[in-house]
Amino acid sequence: MALAGIIVSWIAPGFTGKYTRHRPIIFSHLLERLTALIILMFGETIVGIADYFTPASFSIYSLLIFVSVVSLFFTYIVEFDHLVEEKRTGETGNLMIYLHYFILFGISLFTVALKFISEESAQPLFTASCLYGGIALFYIGLWLGSLAGQPL
Repeated sequence: MALAGIIVSWIAPGFTGKYTRHRPIIFSHLLERLTALIILMFGETIVGIADYFTPASFSIYSLLIFVSVVSLFFTYIVEFDHLVEEKRTGETGNLMIYLHYFILFGISLFTVALKFISEESAQPLFTASCLYGGIALFYIGLWLGSLAGQPL
């Protein structure tokens, strides 16, 4: 039941375009909600890296991990808070919704990889794949957002 709900929620916005063209959304409000969701995901990432900041495990690697997370966050904020044209009319917002899936999955994979890095039982190839795959998905989403966010 939950899986069906997730699949429907992913697919359903694709079929609403003809309705939202007649009753357009306020694009800046949609972007604000999507940005809030991403900020929550970054909060989960910060919680996920908290184990690197204990007195026993704190090192230069802890700082590098923190800088990596902060860099991803500021890259996202610059792209979607400053560079996307918000004053758009006649937008369905579907493209912005779907490209945020790349960003959400990218942050999730990045968080998983950061949790696995410190575990001795984790497979290095899997961990590296999650890390680089997450970063790639994140930047693909940002790139698509830069294309979608330009003024019409």
